[in-house]
Amino acid sequence: MKTLGSVRQFAAGCVAASALAFPVPATADTSRLGDVSLDISCKDDARPSFETGLLLLHHMMYREAAAAFEEAAHADPQCAMAQWGIAMSKFHPLWPGGPTPEETEAGHAAAIALGDMNTGSALEAEFTQAVMAFYAGDDVPYRARLTAWATAQRAVEESFPDHDEAVAFGALAQLTLAPRGPEAVPELSDAGARMDRLRARSPLHPAGYHYAIHAYDHPALAERGLEPARSYLDIAPQNPHALHMPTHIFTRLGLAAESSELNRQSAAAVIAQSGPDVLSGHYIHALDYAIYAELQKGNVDEAEDLLAALEGHANHENVFGTAYAAAAAPSRLPLEQDDWQAAAALPTQMHPAVSWERYPQAVAIRWFAIGLGAARSGDTATAQAALSELSELRQVMEERKANYWLMLLSAQTGAIEAWLALANGDAETAIALMRDAADIEDKVGKAPVTPGHVLPARELYGDLLLEVGDKAAAEDAYLAALGTSPNRRRSLQGLQRATAN
Repeated sequence: MKTLGSVRQFAAGCVAASALAFPVPATADTSRLGDVSLDISCKDDARPSFETGLLLLHHMMYREAAAAFEEAAHADPQCAMAQWGIAMSKFHPLWPGGPTPEETEAGHAAAIALGDMNTGSALEAEFTQAVMAFYAGDDVPYRARLTAWATAQRAVEESFPDHDEAVAFGALAQLTLAPRGPEAVPELSDAGARMDRLRARSPLHPAGYHYAIHAYDHPALAERGLEPARSYLDIAPQNPHALHMPTHIFTRLGLAAESSELNRQSAAAVIAQSGPDVLSGHYIHALDYAIYAELQKGNVDEAEDLLAALEGHANHENVFGTAYAAAAAPSRLPLEQDDWQAAAALPTQMHPAVSWERYPQAVAIRWFAIGLGAARSGDTATAQAALSELSELRQVMEERKANYWLMLLSAQTGAIEAWLALANGDAETAIALMRDAADIEDKVGKAPVTPGHVLPARELYGDLLLEVGDKAAAEDAYLAALGTSPNRRRSLQGLQRATAN
């Protein structure tokens, strides 16, 4: 894979996040995280920190959870469940990209320590066996590790079907094993229903809200997610991820104003709670969602200000979520505005906080934007160069077995090739390529790391059909795009063009 080039130097005058008018949440009570109940065979001194870690684990605040579990381990060096918590905090079942090398090393160390400890009760033993399944064996691919953990974790729920923690982590495991796209609906619906029941009997348990939102983060189920989404903030009103998570549902339903508001609050909470060394990946993730929301509202100036805030920080956490947002957010602005020349001119040197060689699927997003912009603005040479870069990234992803992202890469490549074919006067090939790209993207769905594909292939299919004069087919394409992403501004504008006399 070719290097992305030298690190871009950020201007000293970049807009800092604190300069933005981020709304401050109504409460500053960072201690409110909800309630959990898991009796552990550890000293009393370790239990408060363990409980905090468990709550943060359910909120997917993994760095903070690890710190709490480490405090529990310090209070009781023989507390097996503290090591369980550390090991659990080092991989992120629903987040794409996998753990960093540093997280992998720390997780293996916790698993080794755990292997020499008395695990206590039968429930504790099954929990520890499940996490040990993730760390078992050398050179095991990440997806296989996740499957091993999730399978073992679901078995814990079978043994303890009435225990809140077994049920909560069982639902998380079910979501981990669920397929992508339309085929996921039965599993997602079942996991969501079980979290609805957990929420009813334990109304302060964060998993009942958080995992329900993830379960309903699907076009066919999003309406069912409104209640847990709007209630989650009552559990942890100042937790950055709890502030952000409802916007997964708001984005699915096209509620851009609510999404922007909460993501700004989430970003503000991260700034308030972060230390000087590393800015949590929750910050840039929230701002990517906020940028998307502002673009759907037509507020380009607001989106540009948010992007300046995002890029004005040098100390972003070096994780996949950061890589995704740092590649995607700057690409959204020209693509959403049909500024194809600006998209073709996007910089290939991206944020220096990220180890880009770790994240080829994020790098591919930038080359897709460049290639599509070039193909649609008549710059064939740049479009072909982007396709060459994407081909090299494909080889890396194939070696790493990044199957989901390989499917998306096929859609991205097909879209660029479709517009090149149209530029060459081959409308029939262009239509076939763009239709295939849309079918692939629809099948795999979107990952939780993104508010939406950087430019949906089904929407691009509508654009292409308009270009060749097939307004009826274009109307169908835009309606299909809106069925997945309600109130998308470009799809609505395309639909207006397709239905105009």
